[in-house]
Amino acid sequence: MTTPSPLSDLGIVPDPYPVYADLARREPVHWSEGLNAWAVMRYADCAAALKDPRLKAERMEEVLDTKFPGRPLPPDSIYHRFTKNVMMYTDPPLHDALRRSTQPGFTRTAHEHYRQVIGRVAADLVASVPEGAREIDAVSMLAAELPVRSAVHAFGVPEDDLAFVIACVDTLMTYWSGPQDQPVELKRLLELLADLHAYALELVQGKRGKVVPDTVIARLAAAQDDLTETTPEQTVHQLVLLFIALFAPTTPGSLSSGMLSFARNPDQIARFMADPVCVDNTANEIVRYNASNQFTWRVATTEIDMGGVRIRAGQSVALFLGAANRDPDVFERPDVFDLGRPNSGKHLSFGLGLHSCLGRQIANLQLKWFFTALFARFPGIRPAGEPTWNPNLEFRYLQSLPLRLS
Repeated sequence: MTTPSPLSDLGIVPDPYPVYADLARREPVHWSEGLNAWAVMRYADCAAALKDPRLKAERMEEVLDTKFPGRPLPPDSIYHRFTKNVMMYTDPPLHDALRRSTQPGFTRTAHEHYRQVIGRVAADLVASVPEGAREIDAVSMLAAELPVRSAVHAFGVPEDDLAFVIACVDTLMTYWSGPQDQPVELKRLLELLADLHAYALELVQGKRGKVVPDTVIARLAAAQDDLTETTPEQTVHQLVLLFIALFAPTTPGSLSSGMLSFARNPDQIARFMADPVCVDNTANEIVRYNASNQFTWRVATTEIDMGGVRIRAGQSVALFLGAANRDPDVFERPDVFDLGRPNSGKHLSFGLGLHSCLGRQIANLQLKWFFTALFARFPGIRPAGEPTWNPNLEFRYLQSLPLRLS
């Protein structure tokens, strides 16, 4: 009889890494009933799978069937039109055309502009901490705020529309965030997707909100007339995906877990302040040490052998990036937070190959400039109590972080 996988036990969320290490030794590829998927724990297997064309990214029909069994949707449903026309859930050649269509928002010139904007946003945020404050909840005051301010000033979400967009995404994320009891009804899911699409279309047409010039959205909208490989509707789908990515818990998760890592390892704050090389490596080591997105999904298109296990066509595969990022065969002393680690950049948190995250450079900028601003004012942060983690392993992030300032 097969031993049940511990990956469905939410009790491991505060520190899943000992469980990962044990599974990597005993059953590096094993069936998880709770995930209804093969769980893959080792770096080499995860890296190979992320680049394997036999494992498709187009998987949202399978997710729908898992979440709402026996309730298929017609091909013209907003759900299928959206998930079959965005980079994250498509494969070549469509994926490649969609990715090229977004390039105007992510050029070298654009990233230089975002660097300056995010630097100012981070400095202003840290400056907003009241003078004389000695203890804060670093999640609500800092980690949750930086992505929102960046969404306005770097990505271009109109400030007046933030409440609407964030509320939509917060509910949608209960569907996107892993195989758990589904708290949002299918009808409501479809309504929210339709609402976000209607909003994105009005934004591109200049009928809704004020988009800040030179932001990602402004650049994408300006490039519409020159696109030949994709349709205007696909641009709207990409914008909806951007909204979901912007207000998902991944960036706040990295910011807050990074603060916790530094607070527990003050020697690394000293290294950050003394060594520009460590500053440049900060984002890589933070997301390696505590990936906010602990695993990602693929579906086998044919029978595949992985780690000595036979995976059948149609079965789902959960690639545990959080486990891979602490694989001792790749990272020396993997459970140590070390800004001087020479290969932190090999982490898999932003994916690999065709589906590597398009916004990884902006995410890195947010982490780098946030901690530059934070330690310029508060170089002596320390834990002020026990942090609280959310009860979700796939998107693992802090709900609260009591932090002492000095």
